[in-house]
Amino acid sequence: MSEGTSWTYRAAHASGLLEQGTVRAESPEAAREQLFARGLFPLEVRAERGVEAHRPGLSAADLAVGLRVLATLLESGLPLARALAALDDLVPVSWKPALPELRAAVREGKSLAAALAVAPVSFPPLVVGLVQAGEGGSGLAAAVTRAAELTESAAETRRAVRAALAYPLILAGAGTASVLLLVGFVLPRFSAILSDLGQTLPPTARLVLGAADAARAGWLPTLVALIAGTIVGRTWASTAAGRVRWHAFLLALPVVGEVRRAGAVGRFAAALEALLESGVPLSAALGSAVRATGDAEIARRILDAREAVLGGAGLATALGAAGAATPTAVRLIRAGEESGRMVPMLAQVARIESARAAERVRAAVRVLEPALILVFGGMVALVAAALLQAVYSVRPAG
Repeated sequence: MSEGTSWTYRAAHASGLLEQGTVRAESPEAAREQLFARGLFPLEVRAERGVEAHRPGLSAADLAVGLRVLATLLESGLPLARALAALDDLVPVSWKPALPELRAAVREGKSLAAALAVAPVSFPPLVVGLVQAGEGGSGLAAAVTRAAELTESAAETRRAVRAALAYPLILAGAGTASVLLLVGFVLPRFSAILSDLGQTLPPTARLVLGAADAARAGWLPTLVALIAGTIVGRTWASTAAGRVRWHAFLLALPVVGEVRRAGAVGRFAAALEALLESGVPLSAALGSAVRATGDAEIARRILDAREAVLGGAGLATALGAAGAATPTAVRLIRAGEESGRMVPMLAQVARIESARAAERVRAAVRVLEPALILVFGGMVALVAAALLQAVYSVRPAG
């Protein structure tokens, strides 16, 4: 981007009011830095022309490790500049491209939040917002620690989901390989033997071999169609409107929707609790915490609820009316509003909904495993029956 490019932005004041406008800067990172310098919380920065340059992101696990190391160094009393200087041998490799820029920005007098916003590696807006809130009053070490806790929780959830799905995936792979071996190699050899003996295949064997022949003839067109459909679908889902509609469709599914809703609400509650505890005003915290949901449709509903909150509605009422939270979350948040203990109640919502999402995943896996066994067992039984019929159909000539 050349100097003087216009960037449109949405940002929140510390008072909670939203501001929209444009700034002129060389890059989106520089535009965000200008907003930070003005005491604003950037919610969105977009180029009026063109597309923001892509910056590689960090995995949840790598981000969590790096933030935890930085938080530990800061809690031990090291100044920020020295803590950043000590990170080289302590953080994952994916952090390395960002470290020189972070150190240089801090030496020039920039805040850590501003340095993270312009780093060559993309840091989540939630992390940047927490760090900015900590630098503004709650304490940098505490803010980085809270950001590390949130990212560790996200990384642990992803590890749990992968672990739960590992056995079903192995089972599906082994079953597929077994069926392919029997249908693609063993049964055709029996068919050739019977043909040499001048005998016909039994009906079950003909059925299985016919299905295998049809699969061999149609696998290439099917693969091309799947690849083309995937490309088109991903392109559509990468747009803002497409992503919202796709996530809305997923939320409407029986089991997947429950898991996504509970997980998104749990992440949102944890992020909102951390931001409020750091001293960020509610309206600004809502704008930042919405990025933690990971679901575009839930995020859209939360932003609708945020507009209602700015209009004077209670948070629980607004979230319930927008369909942005589960009934349990709405009840607990309302209790927090009435008792003046919003932050502890949000922490409770985060624990309950995260546990609910994990339990839904485990329940789905418990159903998936026997279902896969039945499906592949039935397929293997069919092929085995075809093989036995082929063996018993062999009659001596004469």
